[in-house]
Amino acid sequence: MKIGLVPMAAKPYHAGHHALVEAAASENDRVIVYVSTSDRKRKGEFPIMGKDMVRVWKEEIEKVLPGNVEPQYGGSPVRKVYEELERADAANSQDTYRVYSDPTDTSRNYPEAYRQKNFPGIYNAGQVIFAAEENPAAMTRGEGTPNISGTKMRSSLEACDFSAFAENLPDGVNTENVYKILCGKDPHEGKPDPTNEAILRAFIRNAL
Repeated sequence: MKIGLVPMAAKPYHAGHHALVEAAASENDRVIVYVSTSDRKRKGEFPIMGKDMVRVWKEEIEKVLPGNVEPQYGGSPVRKVYEELERADAANSQDTYRVYSDPTDTSRNYPEAYRQKNFPGIYNAGQVIFAAEENPAAMTRGEGTPNISGTKMRSSLEACDFSAFAENLPDGVNTENVYKILCGKDPHEGKPDPTNEAILRAFIRNAL
């Protein structure tokens, strides 16, 4: 069996992430997407709360995923990839695994020494393939996947720019619902809902 492993923080999930998942689905029999559920809070950026993104996944993203894709929530996505490959190595699995990350993340998160330490058997047998090494262009934003960044998406939320945010979401999701969950306001309202934790934090940050 061919198994694709896709680790992602995806705060928020956008069309670029979805293109990666669709590519993995077309190339494998089964795909596991490891989804971070931690909060993303950075100075000067719109905060994305983990619980809000889980709600977005459950209400909107899961329904547009290809049928052979299974999201798994929680923990470190990269650590989850290692754990899956370590289990496969210990079990002498005959499956082939393909890991999907961009070239930079691949070289940083999966150095050769770690491969030899953690899953040497299946790796040296050619059963672990890193998609960004097999075809770097296909895994590079703006070349093989849409030129969309999480920073741009968060900036759209910060500016309450629903149109800019919505145009970069995957086809098939309810863009208004995603926006409302993350931004705490209806896209057609004039002001954000200050009771939403994420937008409240943004207000406080901008006031300081």
